[in-house]
Amino acid sequence: MKSSQAIILSAGPNGLGALRGLSKQHIITDVITTGSNEPVLFSRLLNRAETTTRERLLETLLTWPGSGQVLIPTSDWYVDFLTNHETILQEKFNFVLPSDKLSEKFIDKKQEVELVATFTNVPQSLVNLPISAQEFTKVLPLPAIIKPRSNELNKLGQKNIVINDQTQLEEFYSQYSEALEYCIAQELIVGSDENLWVCNCVFNENSDLIAAFTFQRLQLTPPHYGVTCYAKSYENQEVIEQVAKIGKGLSYVGPAMVEFKYDSESQEYKYIEINPRLGLCNYFDTSCGVNNVYATYCVALGLPADKLPKQTHRVFISVYEDLYSRYRDNQSLFTIVKTYLRDLLRPHTFIYFAWRDPWPAIAVGFNQLRNLLKTSIAKLRRKKRKS
Repeated sequence: MKSSQAIILSAGPNGLGALRGLSKQHIITDVITTGSNEPVLFSRLLNRAETTTRERLLETLLTWPGSGQVLIPTSDWYVDFLTNHETILQEKFNFVLPSDKLSEKFIDKKQEVELVATFTNVPQSLVNLPISAQEFTKVLPLPAIIKPRSNELNKLGQKNIVINDQTQLEEFYSQYSEALEYCIAQELIVGSDENLWVCNCVFNENSDLIAAFTFQRLQLTPPHYGVTCYAKSYENQEVIEQVAKIGKGLSYVGPAMVEFKYDSESQEYKYIEINPRLGLCNYFDTSCGVNNVYATYCVALGLPADKLPKQTHRVFISVYEDLYSRYRDNQSLFTIVKTYLRDLLRPHTFIYFAWRDPWPAIAVGFNQLRNLLKTSIAKLRRKKRKS
C-alpha cells in the first residue's frame, strides 16, 4: 500500500467520480466513507479505504497514516464537518473551504438568497413566510415553490412543494403552520427541465474562476425537481459569467455547483442554488476535459491546475435512476427509446460505469436488482394477505 496524496470523504456517486478524477492525474488516493454500501468501495482505483461512523470520523482522520494529504469532501455534511473542525484538521491535512464560513450560510437557503441577490438574478423570493395564505399572495404571486431552508431544518419531509393555486396554498398552511419559519418560497420559473443549467466550477485563493464546466439538464429524478440523471454538455458563456461574478463578489474559494434556470418570459437566467462542494456529476466534468476535482486538489496545495481541451455535446446518464424517473414521468416506451437512440452515437459518461473501473456499476446494479425483488415480493405478500 502506497503513501496517499489525497483522501476523499466519499458520499455516493460524488465520491466515486472524485476518485476517478484524481486517478486521471495519477494522484494516490485513499477513501473514507460513513456507509458500508458506498459504490466507491468497489473501485479498483483506490489505495486504501475505511468505513467509519460520523461520530468517529474525526478520530479516524487524526489517526490516519501519513500527513499532508488533501481532503476532498463530497457532501454538504462533510463540508460542514471540515468547517467545524477546521483548526485541528489543518495541523495534519490540506483542504480548501469557502472563506468567511460561506458553506454554513449556503446550507441555509434564507441566508443564501440574501447573500447572492446582490450579484445575480434571483427569482422573486419570500425568505420569511407570512402567517397566512392571504398575506402570502399579496407579496408573492402563484405559482410558487416552497423549499425547506436546509436538510437539517427540513420540516416538510420532502425536497420542495409546488403550489399552483390558492387551494393548494391554503392546504399547505393548514398542514405546515408550525414549519413556516423553516421554509422559504420563490416564484416558480415556468419551463421544462431543458431550461435548467448547472455550472460545476472551482475558484482559487483570489476568488478567480479557474475551472468551469456547464451542462444542460434534460431529466431529473424525481421528475422535474430532483437531481440530474440525464444531461448534455454545452459551454454556456452567459452562465459562466454570472458564476464568476458571484464568486468574486462573495470572495469564494474552492469548488462549487451552481444551478440556474432560464426564464423564457424575462429571457434571462435566474439563480437557483449553490452547493459549496463538488457536484454529483463531477466525473462528467472530468470526461469533458474540466477536472474540477484535480483543480480543487491544486488550490488546496497552492499549485496551478492544467487546463485541458473541453469536449462538448457529451451525454451524462444515470441509467437506473433515469429509467425510473421517465417511468414516473409517464413517458411512453417509444419516447424513451427515441431519446436514447437520438443520442446513441454521442460519447457517454455513466454515473457508475467506466470501462477502466467497471465493478462499482456491477455492485450498484446487483443492489438495485435485489431491492427491486424485495419490493416485488413484499407487494405480492400484501396482496395475498388481503385476498
